[in-house]
Amino acid sequence: MSQFANISRFEITASCAVSGKTFIEDSFFTSPFKIMKPFAQEDGSISVFLQSASPGILEDDSQIHKIKVNKGAGLEIRSQSFEKIFKMDEGKSAERKISAEVAQDASLIYRPLPCIPFSQSNFSSITQISLAGNSRLIYEDCICAGRCAHGEIFDFTRYKNLIKIYRGGRLVFRDNIFLEGSEGNLHPERKALLQGKTMFANYTHCGGMLIFGYSNITNLKKIRAALNLEEKLLYTEETLCSGILVDVSENDYGDFIIRCLSNSAEKIQNCFEGVRNNF
Repeated sequence: MSQFANISRFEITASCAVSGKTFIEDSFFTSPFKIMKPFAQEDGSISVFLQSASPGILEDDSQIHKIKVNKGAGLEIRSQSFEKIFKMDEGKSAERKISAEVAQDASLIYRPLPCIPFSQSNFSSITQISLAGNSRLIYEDCICAGRCAHGEIFDFTRYKNLIKIYRGGRLVFRDNIFLEGSEGNLHPERKALLQGKTMFANYTHCGGMLIFGYSNITNLKKIRAALNLEEKLLYTEETLCSGILVDVSENDYGDFIIRCLSNSAEKIQNCFEGVRNNF
């Protein structure tokens, strides 16, 4: 059992000074969390690394993250390492709840490193982000099938990740990932389902990138060009996204959603980096 079995909290508020530079107005965290001194960016925003004294997510862990970006501020949240979700006893689980508010003319970039659910791990995450009219958001996530080198491919028990994004109080995006693994190979039929052609097929890593509020500087055609995607073509070789399945779609509000499958977290990260560099 985790020694941090009670609720662990991380809260941060970023504001914009008269000079146009972002600063941390307020922050609060409990064990095992800690934040590094922010890194100033050329555009006046700041990048903050969230650190953890824990080796990863353990059974009975309960985390609450609250992020607030005030008017005109720019905040990037990153993590220090891949997130390990450790094996849990039967009936045990861990959870995380993330809430974020991004005010007018503010921006939030949330891009933690990929997570690795170990065999017999059970984890659920709920993320709710509220955007003001002219705010911007880049949200990235990547899940591995497990410790692939150890043969733990889809051997976790459950992995849930619900994301809801509101703009002006109206729900504009909802994504609910609910995967049931083999539970330490006790249910091989579940692994077979996840490895089916309609799910992950032969791939072991799944990535998602959400780009909200950037329609004034980019469009679907530019993003597809950044991904080196030809019209109606999913698979590309010898490109920025070589060795992965990737495509991008646009919702009714001018926001963009990128999905990809690969056998390498690094390839997915490089793909997302290439898109960000084109803004």
